[in-house]
Amino acid sequence: MNKLLTDPVFRVETPEGPARLNLPALLAALGEDQVDSLLGLQHHQEDAFHIFLCYLAGAVLARNGRTEPAQDEAFWREGLLILADGNENAWNLVVDDPTQPAFMQARVPDKADFAAFKLKAMTPDDIDVLPTAKNHDVKSSRAVIPNPDDWIYALVSLQTMSGFFGQGNYGVVRMNGGFGSRPRIEWVQSYRWGALFKADLARLLAERVRLLEGPWGYKPDGLALTWTRSWDLTSSLSLSSLDPFFIEIARGIRLKKEKGAIRALGKPSKSARIAAKELSGVVGDPWVPINQKNQTALTISSRGFTPEILRNLVFADGFKLEAMQRPAIGHERESGTLFASVLVRGQGTTDGFHQALIRIPGRSAGALFRPGPERDQLAERSKEWLGRAGEMQNRVLKTALYSLLEAGPEKINFDKREVSAWVDQAVRHYAETWARDFFPWLWRSLDQDDEAARQDWLEHLQDLAWNALQDAIDRLPIRTGRSYRSRVRAEGTFYGCLCHHFPLLKKNNAHDDSDQRRP
Repeated sequence: MNKLLTDPVFRVETPEGPARLNLPALLAALGEDQVDSLLGLQHHQEDAFHIFLCYLAGAVLARNGRTEPAQDEAFWREGLLILADGNENAWNLVVDDPTQPAFMQARVPDKADFAAFKLKAMTPDDIDVLPTAKNHDVKSSRAVIPNPDDWIYALVSLQTMSGFFGQGNYGVVRMNGGFGSRPRIEWVQSYRWGALFKADLARLLAERVRLLEGPWGYKPDGLALTWTRSWDLTSSLSLSSLDPFFIEIARGIRLKKEKGAIRALGKPSKSARIAAKELSGVVGDPWVPINQKNQTALTISSRGFTPEILRNLVFADGFKLEAMQRPAIGHERESGTLFASVLVRGQGTTDGFHQALIRIPGRSAGALFRPGPERDQLAERSKEWLGRAGEMQNRVLKTALYSLLEAGPEKINFDKREVSAWVDQAVRHYAETWARDFFPWLWRSLDQDDEAARQDWLEHLQDLAWNALQDAIDRLPIRTGRSYRSRVRAEGTFYGCLCHHFPLLKKNNAHDDSDQRRP
């Protein structure tokens, strides 16, 4: 079970049940939408493998002058061999001769060079892109009896999604710097593997002409499989030598069989495999939007996909959207979802795997993807509503929480560090709730005028903030002897700040203790 072109190395769930497929058969099944799931593929590996399959299939189709993803197994096998210049070793998981390519593993110039490669991992999860500071997110070294596809997924993840990880471990060119991340942002209408594969292939192939005419110097017959060229771990490839659908490798690594088990050996490199550091990840990857302020590929922080980032992506505010972030031509009025996913990297750690799904109904999609007054209206409302949600949190809810936790003082001292953690915990649920509700409320507002839409959103924010305060009163530690005073003062502070900062709500805020203690 070593040859991807002929051996059934992939465990697949199909409509007919479990199956094992080789790589050409997997591509054929995806083209016919006959893949329900890939068994063994971990959640954080899905983005890397999906993009890998799309670039791979796109390169094969482009070389054959075709656009239809539904091709038979023989077509894909021949196309994959052509990409590898006829060298079957490039599609073998383990190749004994290190001067020959192996799957996602570059050739070494001379056998003597291989002596410097040292044991790196005994299990596939130990070479994965997922470093953890304390081994508590996803346990390492757990795949003690791995399947071949476990090694395949780990190699694809490591070689196409890695950032800088200490001296000699450089990151991929499709991200903004060594400490960046490689997000996947796209407009989707189906989450099935085959449907996504076909939809993304169509958009990818439509982008090929633009990529070839762009400033990178890509060639239609350029190198697509970067591991088929020897690498001395010192030299780098130029973008001008590559196909626009090139598949990158970031690390010097080789798999070797010892006593019937696969082991990973590696050696640090003295340079990145592809030389384009100055481009900050702007290399034409259609899954990655461009930050227009500094002309860099989008990088997500440890905070993940905040409502502000998602709003700016939805409205292309400060970002240049690429092909994958838009519906195909002619489908702009159809419902869909903005899918956003990223594994955020820190310095030697993982800062979380983040995903966000923004469902956009047909009418809203029609307004969103076509210039006009409805789009302008949604853009303005969304910007205002984000600001008002933050204002409700910081000027109303937080002030009331400080009053509560400081036992209802005459004057609140905001410098009380001992209560800040409790306040932050109390506002978290409010923030998560309004963020979840934001886009559904925004789309529904298309049927309202500005004043009514604004009033409804503010009242919703008020309810969420009030409920968060009541939850804090019931749950957070309060000085027992002043509990009544704390509650009364906190609720009074909430109401006073609300009336001061949100005068539009003042007329609706007569106290009614019978209505769930709502102001």
